[in-house]
Amino acid sequence: MLGNPLIAITMVRHDLNAGVYVPVEVLLRELEGGKGTMVVYFLPSSLIAGVNGDEELGKAARELDRKLERLMEQVTA
Repeated sequence: MLGNPLIAITMVRHDLNAGVYVPVEVLLRELEGGKGTMVVYFLPSSLIAGVNGDEELGKAARELDRKLERLMEQVTA
């Protein structure tokens, strides 16, 4: 689990139920035989955006998507 309290506050400001989806969960697992590592995660907007249809909540979730994708690019490069 990883997260930033400021992002979480942004999410729950629009809908307290969005707190179920922050912080973001990421699964890292080593592949059998030392063949590498797999990173599994769901984009926050795919989970959060449908909570209440609030456009600002969707916008904040999409920004979290971008930050998570940048982080995943950095750690897997």
